Amino acid sequence: MKGREHLLDRLLNSLPRDVERIVVDDEDLLLAAKRNKGARLAKGEYLFFVDDDNYLEAGAMEAALQLLTKPLIGIVGFMACYDDKQDCVADGGSKRNYLTGFTRGINTNAFWPDLPKQPYEVDEIANAFLMESQLFFELNGFDEHNFPIDLDEADFCKRAKDIGLKIMMCPMARVYHKSITYSPIPDFRRPKNAYFMGRNRIIYQRKFNNPLRYGVYLGVFMPVFVGFYTVSLIWRRKPLMIYHFLRGVIDGILGRRENPYQKR
Repeated sequence: MKGREHLLDRLLNSLPRDVERIVVDDEDLLLAAKRNKGARLAKGEYLFFVDDDNYLEAGAMEAALQLLTKPLIGIVGFMACYDDKQDCVADGGSKRNYLTGFTRGINTNAFWPDLPKQPYEVDEIANAFLMESQLFFELNGFDEHNFPIDLDEADFCKRAKDIGLKIMMCPMARVYHKSITYSPIPDFRRPKNAYFMGRNRIIYQRKFNNPLRYGVYLGVFMPVFVGFYTVSLIWRRKPLMIYHFLRGVIDGILGRRENPYQKR
């Protein structure tokens, strides 16, 4: 607990002085609900969402705000570099194939000093991002019913893109993220992450594809997704995660929206 408190203090101290600080530490809520609760409490023109294991580089907020004021930009993502390797990119946004459901990280594990510093467009962001409050409420916030954790940002970004807005990464707006080095081989820290990845990927595809495209996904690409993750978890010797992942896949196919990890 002390370690988490230290991380949170470091984050709060890295924010500009005029930023309203709202910390939602409600154990009964999952991530999307926490973000929605925090946004409803906020009073400013802009909303900045950031996970508590990050801290900002000096000038990051100003760079992101400058980009957000340009026309047709809906969300600005902060480029995350590793806390212990500060010139190595942990998260530079991602591109998504909306038929297959497969994603591709942009600039993941790249050497930040060698990258162009111009903003670039992505399909979705995570971890740390900025938007106008008006957009958040226009889109009714994060879909905490379908995506209580995992793909909540992807869903929000897709809805922003569908009304003609751009999702941009700002390389000059950096945060430092206390995370393990990204690997293309899937892994999960907790059973609920495994479950919701399995479930939400399918719900996402159903939500944003017509019946024909969704049928193609179910018949062709979902088995690839399930097989790849299952083999990866076998390789990582995590049989318990396989159980939770496959349980999520089944619930996703059946369209179940209940949260089995919600405290009663």
